[in-house]
This record gives sequence, structure tokens and C-alpha cells, in this order.
Amino acid sequence: VSNFWGSAPDLIEGFSDLCARDDRIVASFVGGSFATGKTDARSDLDLYAVIRSDAYDQFLSEHREFIERWASSVFLEHFDSFGFDMLVFILDEGYEGELAIAKDDNFLHIHGGPYRVLVDKLGLLEGVEFPWSKPEHDEQLLVLAKHINWFWRDLSLFGTAITRGQRWTAFGYLESMRRRCINLIRLDHDFTSWADGYEKLESEVGDQLLAALERSFSNLEKAAMVDSARILVDMYREIAPKLAREHGIEYPKPVEDVVLKREAPVLGSAVEKSG
Repeated sequence: VSNFWGSAPDLIEGFSDLCARDDRIVASFVGGSFATGKTDARSDLDLYAVIRSDAYDQFLSEHREFIERWASSVFLEHFDSFGFDMLVFILDEGYEGELAIAKDDNFLHIHGGPYRVLVDKLGLLEGVEFPWSKPEHDEQLLVLAKHINWFWRDLSLFGTAITRGQRWTAFGYLESMRRRCINLIRLDHDFTSWADGYEKLESEVGDQLLAALERSFSNLEKAAMVDSARILVDMYREIAPKLAREHGIEYPKPVEDVVLKREAPVLGSAVEKSG
């Protein structure tokens, strides 16, 4: 597999050699498609390094020097929003990917699923299985409740913007409504999924729902955006009450009634009566 000028296997081998020579690194491995053998021309590099605890801070502070000893990068940023340190890169050879790092006494949280060992100086990876990370049920209930409740606030603000002729503002709230519908669909498909927004939506949503979502996209003309809002309201009202019942969340029927009555002049009375 190659994207532009370099070879991914060569890059992985070079990374492995560098880890083997670096005394701060006790283990390294590769995950993702290069671990499962399901690569294509756009596969990224999912790399991992386990660092000696007493050398971790130094390694993190010198991560740019480490990456540059491996390959020349045109983009390199430190990312830690997943609860661990990750170096996100784009190489001048055209490849992109991430290097996740962790201390040798706590590293099981940086990966989930299959992997291929590159370096294991102390036998840390022998027999190790990296569990798939799943959100806590209570956390998902909060996420679900947020999308169910805030959809109506988004619709109300959409109606205000449309009425005032603020087309760009209305378009933004329309997109917020759409993303809430998408996330409700994802939660209905798999309540334990971390997935958010559009990423890999094709693999999780059936063609019928994808077609409905596609119809909800519009230009910035008022009539087109109103039509999109109607589609999203219908989609939301089909899935949100069902999810609320299944997970013991109170569905905000009073809010729905008030907002639909208020926005009837914008959306049309047919939407209000359809419930």
C-alpha cells in the first residue's frame, strides 16, 4: 500500500527500529488496518509506544525530535482529549496517522482491538488483549437526554432566524438539528458507541435513513431550509420518543407542544398536527 511517494511498511519498519534503539520506549505496536490486514490506499498509521514511567515526561516534551528522527512531518500536533497523549501527524510522504503513548504501568486504555507487536523489550505485550473502550451507561443517558431536549431549542432558534431573514444563522441551527438526529440514530443503532456526527455513518445507518438525511440538506433559500427542518422534525419525532421510552428518560412533550405551536407559521400547521 502506498499513498504518494513512500511505503507504509517501510515507515512502520523504520518506526519499529527507532523504538528499538530508544531506551525510553519499552514496547511499541501498530493497530488499525495495518494490524488486521485490511488496508487501502488511504489507510492511516495507528502507532503506539509504551514509555518508561520515569522517562515519560521527557519523551512527551521531546516528541517533535522523536518524530523527526523517524520521518519528516508537515503537521504534528499534541492531542489529549481521549484521556491519553496522542501525537497526530501528516508526513511529507503523504501519510497521516497518530502515535498514542502511555506509561509502562498504565497503557491498556490507549487502544482497543487487534494489534501487531513491533517491539516488546520486557514482554509487556505477551498475551495482552486491549479491550474496546465503551462509555458508561449513565454517561450515554446524559448524552441521549441532551440531544432529545436540545433539539427543540435548536428548532426554536431556527424559526427565529428564518423569521428575521438571518439565513446563515438559520442554516447553522438547521445543521445542529441534523447532527442531533444523526446522534440519536447512532444511539438507536448502538447505545454503547462513542461515535458522533458523520464519521463512518455509512457503515451504521441503513440506506433508507441515509436517503432521508440526504433530503434534509438544502441551500440557503428560505423555502428549502424550511423543507429541511420539516424532514428533521419528522425524523426526530420518529426516533426520540422511542429512545426515551427504552431508556427511561422523560420525553419533553410540553416543550415539543409549545415550540411546534410557536413555529407553526414557519413550518406549516401540518407539522404540528402530525403528532
